[in-house]
Amino acid sequence: MLAISDESAEVVAPYVDEMGLTIKVAAGSKSFGDFGVPHRPRTYLVDAAGKLVWKGQPDELSNSTVEAALKGAKPRSSNFLAFAPTESASGRVAAQLKSIEQGKLGKAHAALLAFAADAKATEAEKTDAAALAGAIEAHVAALMSQAERFTKANDVLKSITIYDALAKEFGAAEPGADAKSKADEIRKDEKLAKELAAAEAFEKTRDSVAKLGTTKARDKWKDFAEKYKGTRAGERARAISRPPKD
Repeated sequence: MLAISDESAEVVAPYVDEMGLTIKVAAGSKSFGDFGVPHRPRTYLVDAAGKLVWKGQPDELSNSTVEAALKGAKPRSSNFLAFAPTESASGRVAAQLKSIEQGKLGKAHAALLAFAADAKATEAEKTDAAALAGAIEAHVAALMSQAERFTKANDVLKSITIYDALAKEFGAAEPGADAKSKADEIRKDEKLAKELAAAEAFEKTRDSVAKLGTTKARDKWKDFAEKYKGTRAGERARAISRPPKD
């Protein structure tokens, strides 16, 4: 599930935090006109085959319609490293497709490079292996670019999450070494390290206030905002602590 807003992240983030939304939310979209979205809110339902099967007001979408659309859908890995390659593969190389879909990219990438260089592999296997290895490298490059954008926006917890995952997955291989280097840079930078500490504390505070009443929760967020003043997490906390407008 993906929610899309044309409002800025500064406007959307406090709402997401206060409502405790766990779905993916995209802010600052300029695509509504391109896709002919007439008004908001608007819901679009895509089935397991990627076909648009329903659109309309959110409160008009029935459970039976959703269940019908999801029929035949295969559970996808929650691991953000995982992806479904558009490239096909056959023979021994095909086994690496499952690893990629599970997010085991380091293992798959090493195996694919070995296939591509194996003198005993068929030409088809070498071609398939090279194509899949390239798909993994493109996916990693996209994740690294995304992490860099997060860093520039001071959303360093997301950056570190990506870099640490890639470093762990690829180890001493080039993608892993590059990711580790980026993570080390963040942790050694005084300003970014402060942002990281604040972001980690924010997540812990969000868990701790979950069962508190509204007034006590706002007071706790107010204290947090003062403690981590000047950080992105502090500003998020300050927005949450404000009473709702009448």
